[in-house]
Amino acid sequence: MPRPQDTVLTQREREVLVLVARGLTNKEIGNELCTSTSAVKTFLHQACEKLGARNRAQAVILAMRRGAIQTEDAFSLEEIADLLASLGPEAIETIAGLVKQRLEQARPSLHIEAPPIAGY
Repeated sequence: MPRPQDTVLTQREREVLVLVARGLTNKEIGNELCTSTSAVKTFLHQACEKLGARNRAQAVILAMRRGAIQTEDAFSLEEIADLLASLGPEAIETIAGLVKQRLEQARPSLHIEAPPIAGY
């Protein structure tokens, strides 16, 4: 069984995962962080091991779910809005309902009325 400190991501591992989330290659990440591609692969491998991830995509997802990296570290609100806008009205309504549900679970005493989506 791994010790707790064996599962905590280092700052560099988190930086690598944020850049993976942005879609950069290992070479591009190395250039961005002023390190070698080999070092990037090592940081990514260590992060995958600590998170129990099979690949880089799963490592990003698990790191976000565990709060090791934040969505806003990888994506601006404008980028998230652009992504959501590309999904279509039914998907946006479904997402809005899910978000409302999560917020109600987090704050049961708060009543949130989802505003209507303009044009839909």
